Amino acid sequence: MLTMQAAVWYGPGRENFRWEQVNLPDLNPGEVLIKVQKCFFSAMHVRAVLVGHPKHQPPEIFGRMLAGDVVAVGADVTSIKAGMRVTINPERPCGECFYCQLREWGHCLNPTTLASGGMAEYVSVPATLVDGILELPPEIAYEEGAYAETLACILQAMDLSNIAASDCVVIVGDGSVGLTFVQLARLQNAAKIIFAGKHDDSLQQGLALGAFRTVNVKHESLRDVVMQETHGYGADVVIEAVGSSETYEQSMTLLRCGGTAVGFGGTPPGTKFTGDPNLIHYRSLKIYGSYRYNPDHFRRALDLICTKQIDLGPIITHYVPFSKLTTDAVDISQQPDCRALVIDFAQEL
Repeated sequence: MLTMQAAVWYGPGRENFRWEQVNLPDLNPGEVLIKVQKCFFSAMHVRAVLVGHPKHQPPEIFGRMLAGDVVAVGADVTSIKAGMRVTINPERPCGECFYCQLREWGHCLNPTTLASGGMAEYVSVPATLVDGILELPPEIAYEEGAYAETLACILQAMDLSNIAASDCVVIVGDGSVGLTFVQLARLQNAAKIIFAGKHDDSLQQGLALGAFRTVNVKHESLRDVVMQETHGYGADVVIEAVGSSETYEQSMTLLRCGGTAVGFGGTPPGTKFTGDPNLIHYRSLKIYGSYRYNPDHFRRALDLICTKQIDLGPIITHYVPFSKLTTDAVDISQQPDCRALVIDFAQEL
C-alpha cells in the first residue's frame, strides 16, 4: 500500500496535532486525485488544536481551502485532466433535505464534503464533488485560488447586507476577512466605508483598498465616528467580522432606523451577549447571521479572484512549510501581523 505524509488532529492540545504516515487514497471510478500545493491554516484550526472545535471530531485531516495539481483521474471522468492546476469547492448540498428544499444550501443536513482535507500530500475528490473542481488560469497562484472558499462565505454575507450605492457601511474587524469585506463594499459602490479594528497596519491597508475612514478602536470611539459621518442617523449596514460578544452587541447600536447588521464572525462556544430589544423593535433593525455559502457563491468567488477584482496581496501575509506545519503553524497564526497563513508544499519534507 502506498503512503503519504499528513498532519492528523487527534483532539485538543498541541501534542495531539502530529505527523503521520497514512495510506494514499485509492482512486475509484469517477474520482480525482490532487497533489496539494497550497492550503490555508485558519483561525478555526488554531482553535481546534488548542481547545477543540464543536464542528470537528478527531481524528481528522484538516484543510478545506486548497489548490494543487490533478495527478490522476478515475474511469468516466471526462471534464478533468491530469496536469490541470485546480482548486475545489469542498462541499455540495444534497438538494433533497428540508433546508435544500428551502434553497438554504448552507444548512444542508446531508452535505457531501471532503473526507480528508488538504493538510496532506494528496487529496482524493469523490465523484459527487468532481464538478466542483475548477481550473486555475496560469497567472493565478495556487494560494489565490485556494482563497475561493473563504471568499464564497464572505459573498453570502454581502448578499445579506444588500449594500446600495448610497450606503454608509461599517466593517468591524481588520483581519483578512475585514479587508476582503472592504474590497467587496467598494465594488458595491458604497458611499462611505468605515473600517474599524485594532491594528494600524491593517487599517492603513483598508484605506488603500477603498475604505473612506478608519477607526482604531483602542484610541477612538467607533460610535462617535459613525454618528459624525452619518449626521447622527447611524450606518446603513454594519458587518461584524471579529467574533466577540462586545462587537456583536455594539453592531446594533451603530445602525440607523431600518439598518442591517450581519454577523459573520464565529465566537467560542458559550459566548453570550446582551442587547436592548427596543433597539431592534423601535428602530426596525434587520439582523442576519451568515454561515457557509452555496455553490454559486464559490464560482462567483473564483471569478472575482481570477479577474483580479480582489487584491489578495495584503491578505495573504504568511507561509509555513508543510514540514513545519504541526510545530509552527499555530504560533505563526497568532502573530499580530499574520492575516492569513498558507501551508506551502513546495519545500521538501
